Amino acid sequence: MGGTGSRFPSTHWSLILNVRTQDETRSRLAAESLIGGYWKPVYCYLRRRGYGNEEAKDLTQDFFCEFFLGAKLLQAADRKIGRFRQLLLTALKRFVSNVERNKKRRKRSPTREIVSLSSPQFADVDLPGSAATPEQAFHHAWIADLLDQVLSEVREQYSNPDMLNHWRVFQLKVLAPILQNAQNLSMKQICERCGVASEVQAANMLVTVKRRFRSVLKRRLRSLVRSDAEADAEFKEIFSFLSVSRGHNGR
Repeated sequence: MGGTGSRFPSTHWSLILNVRTQDETRSRLAAESLIGGYWKPVYCYLRRRGYGNEEAKDLTQDFFCEFFLGAKLLQAADRKIGRFRQLLLTALKRFVSNVERNKKRRKRSPTREIVSLSSPQFADVDLPGSAATPEQAFHHAWIADLLDQVLSEVREQYSNPDMLNHWRVFQLKVLAPILQNAQNLSMKQICERCGVASEVQAANMLVTVKRRFRSVLKRRLRSLVRSDAEADAEFKEIFSFLSVSRGHNGR
C-alpha cells in the first residue's frame, strides 16, 4: 500500500502545538513528524493534478517549506475548526492555485530538505486509478498509509507462534483479496492452508483479529480528530474505502 510511512503519534494535535513553540528542537521534530504522516497524500494530490514525478516532488517540498516551516498553516490550525487533514487539503488547493496562477514564478529552493524524498521512496507510492480526482487521491493516500500502520501494529500483536495462525487466517481471508487481488478462499481452504482443525475455529480466529483491527484503528483515529463523532465518521469513510477496493477487485 505504498510503504509503511511514519507512525502517527498518540497525541496528534499536540504536535501542532509543539510546532508553534519557541523551542527550535521541539518545533523541528514535531514538524518532521507531521510531514512524515502527510507527504504521501500531498504528493498523490499533485500527481493527480497532472504534475510529473519530479515536479510533484519539488512542489511537495515547496508546500511543506512554505506552510509548515513558515507556520502559515499551523498557526491557523485549531481542533475547534475540524479535522487537520481537511485543513491541510484546503491549504494545498490554495498553494496549487497560486502556483498555477503564476507559472513564471521563480522556483523556491528550500534551505534544507525537510523530508527525505528519495527516488526509491517515491517509486513505492501507489497512485489511485486515473478516474480518481486529486481530492480522492489525497484522501486515499492518507487512508492507505494509516491502514499500513494499523496492520503493522496488529500483525506485531499476533507474531507469537501460538497466535500466528490468527494472523494468517485474517491475511488470507481479508487482506489478500483486497490488497493483492487474490482469490477469495473459502474457510475450508483456509483451514487446509493454515492447519486449523475446523472452520468454526478459523471463523473465531478471524473474528478475534477483526476486533483487534477495529480497536487499533479507532484508537489511532481518535488521536487525530476532536471528537468521538468525527472518529466514527473517519472510521466509516475508511471502511467505505475498503469496500470500494474490494469492488474494484471483483469481490
